[in-house]
Amino acid sequence: MQTIKQNLGVDIDSKELKVCLNFMMTDLSTKTKGSRTFKNTLNGFQALQTWLDKKRIKDLSLSITMEATGVYYENLAYFFQEKESYLVHVVLPNSSSAYFKSLKLKSKTDKIDAWGLAQMGLERRLKTWMPVSQQMRDVKKVVRERIRLIREKNMVTNQLHAELASYKPSSIVCKRYKNRAAFLDKQIQSCEKDLKKFVVKDPELKEKIDNVCSIKGVAFITAIGIVAEYNGFILFKNRNQVVSFAGYDVIQKESGTSIKGTERMSKKGNSFVRQMMYMGAMSAANCDPHHRAYYLRIVNKTNIKMKANVAIQRKLLLLIYTLFTKNEQYDPLHFLKVQNRLKSKNTEQIEVAEVEN
Repeated sequence: MQTIKQNLGVDIDSKELKVCLNFMMTDLSTKTKGSRTFKNTLNGFQALQTWLDKKRIKDLSLSITMEATGVYYENLAYFFQEKESYLVHVVLPNSSSAYFKSLKLKSKTDKIDAWGLAQMGLERRLKTWMPVSQQMRDVKKVVRERIRLIREKNMVTNQLHAELASYKPSSIVCKRYKNRAAFLDKQIQSCEKDLKKFVVKDPELKEKIDNVCSIKGVAFITAIGIVAEYNGFILFKNRNQVVSFAGYDVIQKESGTSIKGTERMSKKGNSFVRQMMYMGAMSAANCDPHHRAYYLRIVNKTNIKMKANVAIQRKLLLLIYTLFTKNEQYDPLHFLKVQNRLKSKNTEQIEVAEVEN
């Protein structure tokens, strides 16, 4: 029986790697070639590679499947991605969890999870993992740091407000709260300065970011944050992928005549994108006539302001994707021009039909 596919499943934590190497045969049956535990260090990665070289089939490509567990998977993923004879697959935990349910596993251990990932890599056609560029990785870290600082500042501000509203507030406690809030504010400003420095260093990126910022309601921080989370959109081939990555895609639940679930946003995507788009959508709905009309139309129809805000978020996200990838500035009259072209086309079709009749 000939082996047609080989895959290594890796369950990762902060200290160890539980690995399992599985083969798929020509009759589509699978077998485990070996399993071991290695340290989550550079020496552990090298020991793993040596072990794989002894176990694997030389003339057949080897896939490595792992979960995106925090940041603990990154060093291993980068290590093997740089090797020519390996294909790295990084799957989201919710995807692997759904697959594990189909296996009907009664127990759950790190060793079993590694075996499940090995099976998943054999039975599923997974996308090859592509690393984020160093520049975008640095930008993304600063953007996320800024978001965490804002959350921390809001928490401190709320605590200060609660203390001031209490009976006989302590001046000592209030002073420390104010000092902490001022310090966090300086840290936030420092992050914004660093982001601008990153963009200034790259003229091409700066031009594209300026084009995105020509959209009413989209500020520099929102633009650079979205671009960083999407790694410059280099792996996204269409609008549906962009929408799905952020969790703006709509899901339905219907079955026969008894189950008629309402449509809702999946939210199975990058929450940082949705968080950054929220204020941009609020601003666009206030200052852009087209988006304002779209916002009011949804509010009048559903009486749900958040639903209208999410619709604007999705619309702005696709607009950012289009302007950034095409390197074009925002045209406020674009929507009006499209409507006029559609009206003109419909008029021509009616005139042709009248002539033919």
